[in-house]
Amino acid sequence: MRHKFQQVLDKIHDFLNGHDQPESNSLTATIEEAIQKQTAVHLILSETSFTGDIIKYDQQRQQIIVKNFAKNVTRIIRISDIQRLRFVPSTVQTAQKNRFKKE
Repeated sequence: MRHKFQQVLDKIHDFLNGHDQPESNSLTATIEEAIQKQTAVHLILSETSFTGDIIKYDQQRQQIIVKNFAKNVTRIIRISDIQRLRFVPSTVQTAQKNRFKKE
């Protein structure tokens, strides 16, 4: 119990001092993994969400270019705007790509 309390205190201390680096590093690691594995991602932004494949990751500008499954909408998203990033399950990815091939 004491160990859990200490972890909570450490997290609060880091938050108050503005140490957000681990979250940022895990986000960039997830982006790089998605590009390497060519896996679709679901991004949750402040006002909206977007699902598609990451086309390019620009480290200098801290932004990614994402194209949806139909390949007709492309968005440029700043890394700082991303609240959550998750991989799309392969079954959903396959179903969506097959759906848009037929149309």
